[in-house]
Amino acid sequence: MSNKLSQISNTIVFIDNIYICGQTVGDLLETLCKVLTKLQECEFKLKLEKCKFFKTSIDVFGFRITKNEINVIKKNIETLLKCEAPKNITMLKSFLGKVNYYARFLKNMAHILVPLYECTQKNKFNWTKECDKAFNLIKEKLTSLESLRHYDPNLTLILTCDASHTALGAVLSNRDLNGVVKPIAFASKKLNSTEQKYSAIDKEAMAIIFGVTKFYNYTYGRTFELETDNAALVRIFGPNKSIPKMAAKRLQHYAIFLSAFNYKIRHIKTSINPADFLSRLNIDNQEILDMHPLCEHANISNIHYINNSEVEKLDWKLIQTKTKKDLILSKVIRYHIDGWSEKKNIEKEILPYYYKKNELSLDRECLFWGYRIIVPTDLRESILAELHKSHFGIVRMKQLARSFFWWPNLDTDIESITKNCVTCLSNHKNPQKCQIKSWPAPPSVWYRIHADFLGPIYNKMYLVIIDSYSKWPEVFEMSNIGATKTIEIFKGLFCRFGYPVHLVTDNGPTFTSLDFESFCKNINVKHTFSPPYHPATNGAAERFVETFKTHVKKIKESGKSLTSAINLFLFDYRSMPHNITGVTPAKLMLGREFRSRFTMLRPPPIVEKSYDILEKQSRLTAGKRRVVFKVGEKVMVKDYRKGRSAWIAGVIVEESIPDTTYIIDVDGCKWKRHVNQMLSCSNSLEE
Repeated sequence: MSNKLSQISNTIVFIDNIYICGQTVGDLLETLCKVLTKLQECEFKLKLEKCKFFKTSIDVFGFRITKNEINVIKKNIETLLKCEAPKNITMLKSFLGKVNYYARFLKNMAHILVPLYECTQKNKFNWTKECDKAFNLIKEKLTSLESLRHYDPNLTLILTCDASHTALGAVLSNRDLNGVVKPIAFASKKLNSTEQKYSAIDKEAMAIIFGVTKFYNYTYGRTFELETDNAALVRIFGPNKSIPKMAAKRLQHYAIFLSAFNYKIRHIKTSINPADFLSRLNIDNQEILDMHPLCEHANISNIHYINNSEVEKLDWKLIQTKTKKDLILSKVIRYHIDGWSEKKNIEKEILPYYYKKNELSLDRECLFWGYRIIVPTDLRESILAELHKSHFGIVRMKQLARSFFWWPNLDTDIESITKNCVTCLSNHKNPQKCQIKSWPAPPSVWYRIHADFLGPIYNKMYLVIIDSYSKWPEVFEMSNIGATKTIEIFKGLFCRFGYPVHLVTDNGPTFTSLDFESFCKNINVKHTFSPPYHPATNGAAERFVETFKTHVKKIKESGKSLTSAINLFLFDYRSMPHNITGVTPAKLMLGREFRSRFTMLRPPPIVEKSYDILEKQSRLTAGKRRVVFKVGEKVMVKDYRKGRSAWIAGVIVEESIPDTTYIIDVDGCKWKRHVNQMLSCSNSLEE
């Protein structure tokens, strides 16, 4: 019915009920005729005794809705009014649950119900005179419930918030043209034992976040007035003032969240705060103060990133369309809906999906294996090309793919990308030779940082700084590498992330200068030098420098400008899981994942929750390289000739020392190479 009647305005379908409205009787009659005509065309049948026409009010979910307001249906609360005092804790909780259903109508319910909620604590039922008085008083209040106004987007919207020692409260109201303020809804939330220990200003700020989140559908995307009886929050959360530098971290987070909303905040006296009593409400619900998923990606900081990405043409809607046309996935969906046959009756190409049948799901006609979307055959080549655009290695590409999508033999397809990419093979770094002892893991983000100069690369010098905990890199182009310019860069960086505890550099003249030594001493940062001629001690920076050079060179050789190559490399490096931590640098450094070109491949879930939980850093456990080559196999070998690429293709013609050295034919010349100087490649590789 929803699909058939969706084109008829002023018509709402809820399950098997059809609600029709109109500004006038004539308007209503016209819409009614359209609905009845459509139902007749679709051969729907109606029971006349269940139909109600030309009503001035309707009853929905225990509430009576009229043109101007919403009220409680009196007969629905008669049971509450006639019930006797509870005899045990179960009866008391049942009574409170029913009363809570009408909480949006009871302005001062908190003040009345405190004795009853205290009676439920620790499951000890102790009915006192205060409980009996509160029980009778709440029933009296139920007999004269206040009506609520309908939300009008053309009127001024007011959100009033307050907090007490044990709870948060919020009132959403409209102010009409005559200046009369009438509530739309009341809301409240009980603080847990930890939150009750927060300072008063933190609780007042939490009340504002609670109110904005609770009434998100009303407040987001429009201007509203925010009222609080805490004068300090007016200055901290005021949209026309910057966040005070000395504000607590929690308040800064709240201010950043509120920056996604357009509001005018003002201070009101506690005596006229309509949320004051409501904040005393002690309802033990399970409501969680999570930011709305749309707020999670609010424009808090603008990251301008230009990329000629082919994935900008791909999203979950295109996957939805291609899935319908994919012969294999269409069969899988049919099996998923109708039930799977026995294994012997399943086609060979369907078997990979058969083994995962209990883990498959269907969301908006897109097929999922767990949280990974299954990509149709027509789109796989484009996604693989986009995945390899930054020329990262097999491991990182697999890590990124496993976070977003899947199809049979995906790992094999990813492995073949590098082996068939001349750019990657020609610029491949030396294979790993031995295990490296790592620095002790720092206790937190930005505790120990490593710095080094990089270049010249394409006639430019860069300063590289990397955080040891999160692996977050920073790269700065340097007009010169003197101490003055370097200190200026560090000052700008520390303004964003604060002072680290420990700085590790090499013995370059810039870092050993008196100016730089004085700079570190003044900000109380421990400065450690790597031993002379042993850059591996500054391993975090050295490894990143090598990675930076290799990948930027690959990206630039693919047709990008130097600036675009650096931006693309840093964006992908920060958004890919690191092989040491297993978590993306962005997640550890910023507490959130980047919104990248791959996140568009998944349809947005109906409900999203953002969890601000930091992943634990794992220890470095590098293994040894074990490879076996065969005579006649095509391989890439190290080319030490000047002016040539680092690697060149050849064919193994003889095994010199078993599993150690080989004789390779390279353009008619026979070279002897160790396995550490050889790389596997595809036999179909075109030189």
